[in-house]
Amino acid sequence: MIELLKVNDNKVNGTMRDIGSDSFVCRVQYLDDLDPFMEYNVREPPRPLYHTFNTTIPLSYQIAAVHRLLQAPHRLDDATLQVFKDGDYGPYLDLDSTLGEQEEELEGLQDR
Repeated sequence: MIELLKVNDNKVNGTMRDIGSDSFVCRVQYLDDLDPFMEYNVREPPRPLYHTFNTTIPLSYQIAAVHRLLQAPHRLDDATLQVFKDGDYGPYLDLDSTLGEQEEELEGLQDR
């Protein structure tokens, strides 16, 4: 599973991010749920990374780039996107749809 996280502000490392209306910047992180009883060290990133999604292209065409960015141990066929906001897991996103078509699921992520 790949996790969508809220971007807290419009600045990254002190500089403004200039994005168009067809872009959605968020932090992404994978959740390793392959083996919940695994006791040895898991290769999870120390913190979420920023990724820019295009809101007009279906997520199924964009998820491979996120998978490579995170170096997730999962097979790409097993990956999905889930919204995470304010400590709560939200809905899973439809990979066959664009982010623009799923505005209700992303409601509240672009506050500020």
